[in-house]
Amino acid sequence: MKFLTEEWTTEFIAQAKDTFAPGKTPSKVTLTLCECYNKVPHLGGDTVWYMYKFDNGVLTSVERGMGRANAPAADYTSDADYDFFVKTMTGEMSTAKALTTGKIKLKGNLMKALKLLDTHNILTEQKKLNGKTEW
Repeated sequence: MKFLTEEWTTEFIAQAKDTFAPGKTPSKVTLTLCECYNKVPHLGGDTVWYMYKFDNGVLTSVERGMGRANAPAADYTSDADYDFFVKTMTGEMSTAKALTTGKIKLKGNLMKALKLLDTHNILTEQKKLNGKTEW
């Protein structure tokens, strides 16, 4: 199933909400996270964004939208071209390299972002949908 499509999104959100459900969540963070994927080739080169809301580790909502200008403000935002996000998710480029070379940009409360690191790593792994994600 193609990464970031509506079909993929439905499955990903269900899996993420199950992982970060009350009584099951491996996290304790309370924050909002917005991920912006720019220049998505199979979506006409547009930006698709995901807004995650966590309350004491529970994923209370995930919204998906189109257009970089429409992306909501968040405690922490990651922003990059689709190709670089995919390279980090497939292991072709380390996240550290993508960040230090400016391929992925972060903004917001970086202290909160550091607390989010484990949660972000779990979400990143879940985006693979147990091998069903097509990049």
